[in-house]
Amino acid sequence: MGQWKEMSIRKNLLVVPVFLLLIGAFDSPSYGEEGHPNWGFSFLGGGTSYGKRDVIQVGFLPRWSLALHKKWDLEFEGNFSYYGIVNDKNFYLLGTNANVIFKPIQWNRGSLFIIGGAGVGYNNGNGRVHDIGDSHFAGLLQIGMGTYIKIAKRWWLRGEYRFQHISDPFYHGDGINTHTFVMGVSF
Repeated sequence: MGQWKEMSIRKNLLVVPVFLLLIGAFDSPSYGEEGHPNWGFSFLGGGTSYGKRDVIQVGFLPRWSLALHKKWDLEFEGNFSYYGIVNDKNFYLLGTNANVIFKPIQWNRGSLFIIGGAGVGYNNGNGRVHDIGDSHFAGLLQIGMGTYIKIAKRWWLRGEYRFQHISDPFYHGDGINTHTFVMGVSF
């Protein structure tokens, strides 16, 4: 019974962002500053709240983004993360993520956004990590939501929540799911 309830919660968490993305795709506001690149960085921290393994994740995410439309950004971020796994081998991840950001609600001092993306990375693979496998390649999927708050001219404070899944695409394990909180700045 617990497995069905867990799957139902996951599906419900995905319905809201997908619904907002569909609404935004058909909305045609005036264009903003397309083609203007932004830089930034964030720190993340989080872990698992349920499951077989206790995991603590911390990381640093340098970022470059490009405004495609008033409500849409394309973002590339480096991923320097550490996964501390209780009763298993810890590992480091060095990789890159590509994200799409949708900002359905905006005001002059900030905006709310939905983020989704995928990434790849190299992990140190210091032996076999249960649920990840033993190759040095990892794939990452993430979805989340957050807010931008303007703190100075062209400086934005960024806070968000992300649900992340990391696994080895060549290994048939469950992978690791984490709930992470991300804080950073964009300029």
